[in-house]
Amino acid sequence: MREFNYTHHEDLTVLSARFDEFKYRKHSHEEYAIGVTLKGIQKYWLEGEMLYSKPGGIMLFSPEQLHDGCSGGETGLEYVMTYIPRKLFEKVSGKKDVMKFSAPIINDPKLAANIVNLTRSIESGKGDLLTSELIMGVIDRAANTEEERRTPRNYKAVHRAVEMIHDNFEAPLKLDEICKEVQMSKFHFIRQFKAVKGLSPYQFFLSCRTEQAKKLLDNGEELYSVMVNCGFYDLSHFNRQFKSVYGLTANAYAQLLNKSG
Repeated sequence: MREFNYTHHEDLTVLSARFDEFKYRKHSHEEYAIGVTLKGIQKYWLEGEMLYSKPGGIMLFSPEQLHDGCSGGETGLEYVMTYIPRKLFEKVSGKKDVMKFSAPIINDPKLAANIVNLTRSIESGKGDLLTSELIMGVIDRAANTEEERRTPRNYKAVHRAVEMIHDNFEAPLKLDEICKEVQMSKFHFIRQFKAVKGLSPYQFFLSCRTEQAKKLLDNGEELYSVMVNCGFYDLSHFNRQFKSVYGLTANAYAQLLNKSG
């Protein structure tokens, strides 16, 4: 059993997923990701902690939080997820900084129902009237206004490296150039990067390529053109990487977009 259905409405994306043995690789999203476990147990690693979301559990991910995911039970897993762009979240909330939540999983039946209703509404083509209510409900219920993010010693250097990777994701990763820019030895840089971001520079580089590929597919670009422009050397490699993050191959995702379009 394996099913991943992505539906888009303007800048909003919703996902309905069902699977048993599939496992996401570690990845992150630019958007806020807010989901509800419907059946089974969602097991995932988040910032050094293993978490378990049971039916009714609301999963909250801030932008760029690294995580993976798999079924934590024998009966498979079913859940929905809403991806809310930062700009939309900021517009509704009035908060300019990235919000960190008070807990990664919360239980709130009313809020969970709103998340599911929003997902079903967008899937049926009725729009996103619940979006503002959902965002405000999340803020009221789960915002951690007193949290202070500890800045790692080499955060600025890693941030600069991330900028360089984002600016050159279509070309091969040039680690020597990055290390020269941030004035670190290669091995020290790799250790610091992984300590800050939770994965190696190359894994992050692949994640950026994959995310950009999804954006281009969403914009209607042709599959093979996206593959080449994002630096993947063949379709099988592209499909494997895309599937490890989004649950289905790039080819299957492109076909899904063509059907919905």
